[in-house]
Amino acid sequence: MNNSSEDDAFSVYRPPLRHPVLPVEILEYVLRSVHDINDLLHVAVSNKHMNAVAVRIIYHTITLTKPRQSINCLRTLSEHPRLAILVRSLELHWQNFSHITRNSYLLALRTLCNTSLLSVLSIDVPSDFHPWNLSSCIFQLKRFSASFPCDNSLIQFLEKQPNLRDLTLRGFNSDPSDFQFNLTTFNLNPNPTPFHLSPEALPRLTRLRAIHAGPDIMESIIRGRPLKQISMPLYADCVCRSLDVLTLSSESIERLNIISFDPNAPIYLLEEIATRLPDLEALHIVILLAQCSEAVLEALAPSLRKFKALQYLTYMSATSTDNVSNESEQNIATMWHRSCPTLKTIILPMGKVWFIDNAKWMCLEDK
Repeated sequence: MNNSSEDDAFSVYRPPLRHPVLPVEILEYVLRSVHDINDLLHVAVSNKHMNAVAVRIIYHTITLTKPRQSINCLRTLSEHPRLAILVRSLELHWQNFSHITRNSYLLALRTLCNTSLLSVLSIDVPSDFHPWNLSSCIFQLKRFSASFPCDNSLIQFLEKQPNLRDLTLRGFNSDPSDFQFNLTTFNLNPNPTPFHLSPEALPRLTRLRAIHAGPDIMESIIRGRPLKQISMPLYADCVCRSLDVLTLSSESIERLNIISFDPNAPIYLLEEIATRLPDLEALHIVILLAQCSEAVLEALAPSLRKFKALQYLTYMSATSTDNVSNESEQNIATMWHRSCPTLKTIILPMGKVWFIDNAKWMCLEDK
């Protein structure tokens, strides 16, 4: 949204002039390809019939990132339920706001109560912001992302979202004063708050991203649910337990994203994942607090033999202990492919993308 139109984009209503020549469905199809908000605003003020189509598109997907823009939009939606009911996707990116008042919080809640047909909701707010209580909201989400603490209020909300398929949790599950940082560990969940979902909750959940969650949260969410895509952290003191809970999904996990905070991860992590999830199609690993040498990368080849369908593999680390040449990386990619013939794309610690072309591994930089 352009700055010149931010304050007026959500207050468009004009009287009729005449009927459109084209059917409404075609008009809407055409206008959905218009990405400039100013152009949509001009259409909206042309006549009543074009207004109805344009307004549906303007309000369908809303992303709020600036204070004044956010307040103007939320006030309009809270005061005009006929507009709020048009919203299908709402994102509040307020993480960088220097000051958020309680009135802003209450305004957002009133708005959310009006957006009864909302299916996508993302709320990113500072960790010290007023706790959110969404119990009065009646929408049924398909995708939900939030920076809320993983506590009972979040559990109560998730229990009422049976249609949720995609869940992102960016909040912590521990008191920040308990966090442990030293040369051998980086643990954001040393004393986790209990997090227990009922077995009947989230029956359709297929995708989970838990940015800071430990094994207790992961187990509570994964157990018995049809998850196929998971992103999660691994902390040094509970790696095996965290990996064990991945086997509790009622469906085979296809894609796994890992951020490891264990300094010893390069030695064993790939083997442990392959043992538990041999049917993975995509695996993306980022290893912090550790480095990967050429010798370590070569030694990982046997672990890849356990994967039956792995096509996409990312294996990144903080840095490499030496400057691995393109030729060496090509040899590593070839070696890994020999152990896992289904591999199509590999990203090694130096960040280069390797792909197989006519039985030869090529670097994307060479294209």
